[in-house]
Amino acid sequence: MLILPGHPLFNATLGAALPPGWLDVANSSGGEFAFVARSGSGLLEPVFGAALDEYLEGGEYDERLGEIDEVEPDEWE
Repeated sequence: MLILPGHPLFNATLGAALPPGWLDVANSSGGEFAFVARSGSGLLEPVFGAALDEYLEGGEYDERLGEIDEVEPDEWE
């Protein structure tokens, strides 16, 4: 069974876990990294450096904020 974002079980299973490969990113970045929620899916991804700058300044962060605003609080769980 696939449990995708938007499925009632998503947050209880995959949404609460750290994304695969995050430790590799943390180690390769000297510990300076961030988790970003990708627009369209909301899945977390570890990024650092130029990838983080692109996420914040390239408009994807603003797009994700817009997606969050569209969801009603009772749909968060």
